[in-house]
Amino acid sequence: MTRITIVTDTDTITLRDDYRWKHHIHAIKKNGITGLFGTPGMKESTTSIPQQDGDYWPSRITQKPRSISLDCVIRGLSSAEAAQERDRINALFGHTLTIIEETAAGPRQLTGMLAADPEPTMRWKEQGFEFGLVITCPDPLKYGQPVTYTASGGVIRCQNPGTAATWPNVRISGHATSLTLSYAGHRVQWQGDAQNLALDFRDMIPSAGIVTYDDAFQIPSGGATVSAVAVGGGAVSMIVRPAWR
Repeated sequence: MTRITIVTDTDTITLRDDYRWKHHIHAIKKNGITGLFGTPGMKESTTSIPQQDGDYWPSRITQKPRSISLDCVIRGLSSAEAAQERDRINALFGHTLTIIEETAAGPRQLTGMLAADPEPTMRWKEQGFEFGLVITCPDPLKYGQPVTYTASGGVIRCQNPGTAATWPNVRISGHATSLTLSYAGHRVQWQGDAQNLALDFRDMIPSAGIVTYDDAFQIPSGGATVSAVAVGGGAVSMIVRPAWR
């Protein structure tokens, strides 16, 4: 069974892919999920090689945004309840949507926005309705629960059980005046005078101080051993969210 929960700052809507409950159904229709279980295509295109067979490879291969379509139904309500549920669906527009996919593989999370009119169509004497959700996720990856790895002996041994590289988030608990992190030829350096530093490698904006050398790296599938040297007495840790294509 698949369960999809859509969370905003004001509401939580849960949809299941079965009809085991005869009343108060909030469900995804049979074969009503597209764009969720696969992975988006690449953004780049190949370039023809003059006077030779084939094309040049692109210098990098990156993915398009993910577009998810859900064909859904809500029924078994009073007409007043159905109208309220319709308002909840329409109110998803303009909010950041956290989409939590729960399958046999475990929970995975995406972030997106409602990209099209859900077009609710009232049915069953206005005691339910059918609708469609088209959600665009600028970041096509799915993420698991974050795990914190603490430095020991000047290294951080972190895991990424997913299939895609993921940006880590660094924390220093306590006082810090400098930090150097190194992995696979990449290096990040920070300086300042901070208590409880936070540095997300996705945007490289520290909570205090400045980044003096920015060669941010991702944690690859499988994991990595990162060198961590901090001055100031604080404990260094790295938060990793496993990522899947």
